[in-house]
Amino acid sequence: MKKSFITIMVVMILAWSMPVMAAAAKAEETSVYVNGSKVKYAQAPLTENGTTIVSARETMEKLGLTFTWDSSNKRIIGSNGEMTLAIVLGAPTATVNGVSVFLGTPAVERNGRMMVPLRFLLDGLGASMETKGSQISIKTASKEKSRYYTGLPLEITNTTVKNLSTDTVKVNYVEYIYLDDTMYTVDYSISLGARKKGVFEHSSATPGDNVTVDGEEHMFFGRAVKSLEVNGKEITSKGFQKAENTYLDGSFETGLRKLYEKQLAEYKKWLKQELVKNKNVPFKIEGYSISYDAIGYPEANITMINLTDKRIVSFELSFSCYDAYGDKANGLFSNSNRFYGRGNDVSVGSGDSYTFTWSLSQFDNTASLKNIQIDKVAYSDGTYWKRK
Repeated sequence: MKKSFITIMVVMILAWSMPVMAAAAKAEETSVYVNGSKVKYAQAPLTENGTTIVSARETMEKLGLTFTWDSSNKRIIGSNGEMTLAIVLGAPTATVNGVSVFLGTPAVERNGRMMVPLRFLLDGLGASMETKGSQISIKTASKEKSRYYTGLPLEITNTTVKNLSTDTVKVNYVEYIYLDDTMYTVDYSISLGARKKGVFEHSSATPGDNVTVDGEEHMFFGRAVKSLEVNGKEITSKGFQKAENTYLDGSFETGLRKLYEKQLAEYKKWLKQELVKNKNVPFKIEGYSISYDAIGYPEANITMINLTDKRIVSFELSFSCYDAYGDKANGLFSNSNRFYGRGNDVSVGSGDSYTFTWSLSQFDNTASLKNIQIDKVAYSDGTYWKRK
């Protein structure tokens, strides 16, 4: 199974100056009406990547949702209780009542306003839209029209579920995970007191992340609330079957593969750009620290990232050692403070970051390093790079 790059990188939003300027000029004329009432925006709607994005607060409130900005998680939450939309700034997916949804364009910040895809809001709530020229007219629908409506007294985000009732309830939900071309479902339950909130299993996972279940790593797709048990009676979610079909009909897997391919292409592009910035040196030094072994000798811990598209199997590097006073920390049997090290039988794939450690027992006064440089690199295909 391919490793997801979603957990180790931030989604890259491409902003082309001329197209954005043109879109912004056009967007100023765009007006949005909800049930005939015009939405008053501090930041006008914009068009990015062919998608209309609107200020989240004004639009959500006009649609009957309470707007919440979760700054610690950079998350926008719109909820009217039984319908809850959660979208993380910059993320390629969002959730409606806890069910994962792909976004054509992620939420972004523009001029201090949180902008979200309008289509995501409308599809999530089951609302309809008509566009005539620069005017967008929206008609809301009853919450039962949304395919994500559960009919349960629960507020469900991408990480938590809150019991809105005055009874103690048991919430049953299903997690959808993937391994070796096979989809698996795992059942979980949370008991919640009146008005209490609980945290989902693997609450921090987003579609494409790896999660550990029964000692094995699986790719996380998402989750859906199945039912609620109260006073000995089980009530099934009205939208559970539709939610489950979202994960099991194959379209979600296709969407995730496309997302993975897009992220991988963008990550490779970023690596190439970083390689040029790094003057084509294959390993980029990301940082270092000095630690001490059990005997008290210093150790150099150097973190590097492979910027090439090849696997690195061996390398040589050098750096200068200095003591706590900033003076040269020469080797015990040398008049030089220059250390030369080698990494043999290593395996660092393209884009992988790794921390290597060298003992500085011969440079026992070392407190800091300077002028760290990569001198040679050998690849798994038999080729090598050497500093000129």
